[in-house]
Amino acid sequence: MQAHLKHAGAILVGGLLAAGSAAAQQAPAADATPPTETTATYQDWLMRCIAPADQVRACEVVQNLQIEGQGPVASIAVGRTGPDKPLLIVIQVPQGVWLPGGMTLKVGEKGQPLPLEYKRCAQACVAEATLDAEAVKAMKATTETGSFTFKDGAQRDVTLPVSFRGFSAALDASLAP
Repeated sequence: MQAHLKHAGAILVGGLLAAGSAAAQQAPAADATPPTETTATYQDWLMRCIAPADQVRACEVVQNLQIEGQGPVASIAVGRTGPDKPLLIVIQVPQGVWLPGGMTLKVGEKGQPLPLEYKRCAQACVAEATLDAEAVKAMKATTETGSFTFKDGAQRDVTLPVSFRGFSAALDASLAP
């Protein structure tokens, strides 16, 4: 698949914040005050935080990949589902992927591929992986474009670029108390 992609910050539908706030939404609300939502842009990444009343702020950093004239193709989010949980990376791609092929993320041209496991497919397919300290360090340190690869329904490799411009600052801001 070759297409001119543009990077834009966007909210990952069904992403980390939705998963992390599900438990909060099920608890009875003593205060009907809506959660405070803030966003900030760091070059090619968008940081989005939700702070429900009387609860810890939850944040994610997001990048949306778009084909000019066609809209979003894929979304990438990095964050935690809770303050004591590990960092996760979640990548959302369109339906019709070859699920047994899995997905890999490569940080920079010479980076080691990080395998992601598909977790669900509905209106889009979502793959995720836990990020260890070494993977986070590589993502924060790279100045190169990375990529992620998955197979389409015809089992052809589809590789899309990922910009890491602004990732380090966005992630640091999202993890700040």
